[in-house]
Amino acid sequence: MSLKMFQSDPDRLNRLAGITGLGWTASVLGYLSVVIGFGHSVIHRLVVEPQALLYLGATLFLATVGLDRLRDRNDDEDN
Repeated sequence: MSLKMFQSDPDRLNRLAGITGLGWTASVLGYLSVVIGFGHSVIHRLVVEPQALLYLGATLFLATVGLDRLRDRNDDEDN
């Protein structure tokens, strides 16, 4: 995906950041539920290792932060 695609439709960038934000929140909550002991059987049916949820959450968090910085850069260029 190119930066020009996001400059033509800034709402697309916000939607993508929202999706990644929901993703990392759900992943971290899923991991924490396994650590606490709640929902252990459900997580093992979906994912082989619970640590995969933690890694996925960290990756999606970094993507959310990067998209937020990209949005800020686009706003600065518009001003």
